[in-house]
Amino acid sequence: MKKIDPFYALQAGWVRYKNKAGMYTAYTIVFFIASVLVAQVATGLAGMLGFMGVRLATLIMSLVVGAGSMFLSMGFAHVARKDERGESVEFGDFFHAFKVNQKQLFGVVLITTLIGQIGGFFMPEEISALGSGQFDFNNMDEMQMVFEDMADIYAENSGIIVLVALVQIVFGVGFMFSTYRASMEGEELMEALQWSFPRAWKNFLRLLILGLMVAVLAMVLSLLTLFIGLLVIIPWLILVQYDIYDQLCDKPEGIDPIVEEFEYDN
Repeated sequence: MKKIDPFYALQAGWVRYKNKAGMYTAYTIVFFIASVLVAQVATGLAGMLGFMGVRLATLIMSLVVGAGSMFLSMGFAHVARKDERGESVEFGDFFHAFKVNQKQLFGVVLITTLIGQIGGFFMPEEISALGSGQFDFNNMDEMQMVFEDMADIYAENSGIIVLVALVQIVFGVGFMFSTYRASMEGEELMEALQWSFPRAWKNFLRLLILGLMVAVLAMVLSLLTLFIGLLVIIPWLILVQYDIYDQLCDKPEGIDPIVEEFEYDN
């Protein structure tokens, strides 16, 4: 089973971005606007379905947001793959995930959303009530009482909290490549999940190192560019994530343009 190279992924993500910088930056703006609209629709839908219960309404809202953002973000990967193969790329290719393998991708999004929201179904209602409460942050006595109540509730329910956290971590990491597998390869739900799980966990430490590197780079570069650079940083980092997946895939025989450019630069 293949191992990922975090340093290569950072370089490859930049090469992929640089090859179509204008298109990636323009789509990032579209991605932001569309994500905000999807979030607003999901919030309105959750409000309309409030009679079904807070937890179920929250699950539906999360599913709408998750599906919308995932279908949009897959656009970066589809364009990156076409560009890597030397195929002509058009702006409409960013919406390729809406045209192919929609059922497979939505199935993966549904499962990962359910796992992500598992805490909402198993957590005690007292924790949800504290999270949705209205507090006077200027009243120190009230805030002290709130913190004391929170400490008591978390102490009483520490077992279930730890269990839920472990479940979310195990499956959250394990299924991180399943969306790519479903959308780009057209694999069915179980095939995509089974392909992703062992490969993600076998590379856990490398993924952790890459995550720390990405967090530091994103923070430093965002501050240096007064956050304007996010229009470059965000597509670059999304392409870094795609390259991680790409490294794990079996490549057809031929020339890898990313590798060749690195060899040429060195």
